[in-house]
Amino acid sequence: MAAPARRRFASTGTALVVGFVLLFVFGWFVYRPYIPPAWLRDFAADIAFRAAADPDPPPPTDTRQATPRGLADSPYICVAKVVDEPWDRFVAVAGGQDVRSHPILSGARWLSFSHEDLAAQMARDNRYQLLVLLKDNAVLDAQLFYTFWGTLDGIARPEGFTPDEAIFTAASKGGIYVVTHAADAPADACR
Repeated sequence: MAAPARRRFASTGTALVVGFVLLFVFGWFVYRPYIPPAWLRDFAADIAFRAAADPDPPPPTDTRQATPRGLADSPYICVAKVVDEPWDRFVAVAGGQDVRSHPILSGARWLSFSHEDLAAQMARDNRYQLLVLLKDNAVLDAQLFYTFWGTLDGIARPEGFTPDEAIFTAASKGGIYVVTHAADAPADACR
């Protein structure tokens, strides 16, 4: 009796499966730098969840736009609850502002982020906004925040916010979330 013929690696489909796995792993490492950090996703989700309803909303063009309101236990967006790592200053830079001339960010230590690259990126398009977390005048994280997620003009102040001050509210106006500082927030707003 003849010995069974040995099947070739390529004809069994193993090469195809190994190729898909390698493609997936390569794609993951290429795409990973473009995934926003959890705190940024949580901040944007909190804005959408806690935003006051638009009194005169445009009709939804998509089912994702028909978000029910009134589910949040509080209208306050507390950055200290959203960001897990320790920070001492939260700075928002609105679209059209120059990061290079920002009083706090121009003097901060940019360790793993390029101050110049972010400034150039923001200068190219006014829809780019910037959120920066600082600790001891060093940039912990700097992320672009796009205007279609919400406008940050109401919280873009030169001195930024301490963890106790970083309490915001949002309202949906014309299909866009508008974020503002909650200067009159009660003392227990973030508990």
